[in-house]
Amino acid sequence: MSRPFHVALWIALMMIGGLMPARASDWPSRPVTIVVPFAAGGSTDIVARLLAEQFRMTFKGSFVVENRPGATGNIGVAAAAKAEPDGYTLLLSTSGPIATNVLLFKKLPVNPLTDLTPIAILAEVPLIIVVNAKLPIRSLQELLDYDKANPGKLNFGHAGTGGMGHMASELLAMTAGRKFTNVAYQGSTPVTNDIVAGVVDVAVDLAPTYMPFIEQGTLRAIAVTTSRRMPELPQIPTVHEQGIAGYEASSFIALMGPANLPEGIVTKLNAAADAWLKTDGAKKALEAQTLRALSGTPAMLKERVRAEIEKWAPVVKAANISLGN
Repeated sequence: MSRPFHVALWIALMMIGGLMPARASDWPSRPVTIVVPFAAGGSTDIVARLLAEQFRMTFKGSFVVENRPGATGNIGVAAAAKAEPDGYTLLLSTSGPIATNVLLFKKLPVNPLTDLTPIAILAEVPLIIVVNAKLPIRSLQELLDYDKANPGKLNFGHAGTGGMGHMASELLAMTAGRKFTNVAYQGSTPVTNDIVAGVVDVAVDLAPTYMPFIEQGTLRAIAVTTSRRMPELPQIPTVHEQGIAGYEASSFIALMGPANLPEGIVTKLNAAADAWLKTDGAKKALEAQTLRALSGTPAMLKERVRAEIEKWAPVVKAANISLGN
């Protein structure tokens, strides 16, 4: 065999074996998996499937969502981070698994700060503070006054230790100079059931969780934790508007890949996601999930992750929040 034939054969075998560096011009030539570190059916999963469909149309390829729940998102993040950096395994996650989990666990299977490549920030997830509608509380100030008059009586439910609802509650206590009784649940459904039943009095969680119950009148929204009001609840003021200056708490949804993902692939994915997020269809689809479309460069996502960790570090430390080893 001639030398050129040997070289061509070697290159072909290397490409088949997945050992050649991924090239943006060739990508995608086979199905791409988007790992979601949560169970199917939630807002993050829905965003992943919307984005997968958009990518299918943009890149004329196959994009498949794979749910890998467990360990507060760490299982799915590890699966994506340990994949080959060839653009065929991506991660779509909220800010917890890719940011604040580094504050909550002494050891993680991977370090999201060094083992992931930022691609695109997609959406903001607002939180709201709700009370059982039978309580005589219609504003944040009335909540604080009630707590002062009845110390230790109010129970704050949240969907899990170290979750955004828990940290938002602790931040409110710190900034308002109070000490709330927090009751941790395993997920949003049980805390929702208990606040509707009156077992707990107050809950702080991602807005999509409570919207149906607010509309039914069984729960009453008293504050929005983001820096601006929610279009879905324009009459509900923010925490900041109600006297807790500078208060802001929200989660975000972002697309990432394994470390060392080729820049060309990152650029293609970011551009496709950004173009979709600017369409009316994307904005309406996200608003249907009580999400607000965001967009930005990979560098902006990297900075957002860094800022999120910096913001919540003192809260985690002051409240002694830990999820073990």
